[in-house]
Amino acid sequence: MFEFIFRILFVLSFIAMLTIRIYSQSKVLRERRGMDFREGPVSLAAGCIAALVTIVFGAEYIIAPGFFGFAYVLPYPIGLRWFGAVLLAGGITLLASAHAHLGRSFHSLVVAKEDHVFVESGPYRWIRHPIYVAYMMNYVGGGLLAGNWVLTFVPVIMFAVLVATRLGGEEQLLIDEFGDRYIDYMRRTGRLIPRIGKRN
Repeated sequence: MFEFIFRILFVLSFIAMLTIRIYSQSKVLRERRGMDFREGPVSLAAGCIAALVTIVFGAEYIIAPGFFGFAYVLPYPIGLRWFGAVLLAGGITLLASAHAHLGRSFHSLVVAKEDHVFVESGPYRWIRHPIYVAYMMNYVGGGLLAGNWVLTFVPVIMFAVLVATRLGGEEQLLIDEFGDRYIDYMRRTGRLIPRIGKRN
């Protein structure tokens, strides 16, 4: 019974994340002019691996659970799997909010854009990279919900590599674009965790 519920929640979470991402990306697909792509090969490769593992093992869990038997050799307690569901719900909510506030300034790669808008509303009021936090929550939550150690660890590690290799260059790009305004914003906010007591 629980397994059926977990699988339904997993499917609904996947649909929700895909819908948010496709809708957000569709708003910037035609904006090819005035873009300077600055994505590094390591972060690009890590992101692709995280996405590929999630798609393959996520599809296995939905369509033919147990086909990759080795991914389920460590049984997860029911409570931990429910925690994964809660984590997914929080991550999806954060992802939707971040995309809504970022609007057309979003891009899935590191790019310098014409008419780039400085955003510090919604979750950006407290952290500079809420989309990364949301994806980390979703990767961990999805793996726990599925009870699948590959989904729990491999995408998380690869996404952590992406974030670690991307953040410095991304923030330098924003400093180049917005100057002292972004430097002041960095002093008031945390990268991935809110900076307590720094808001004005």
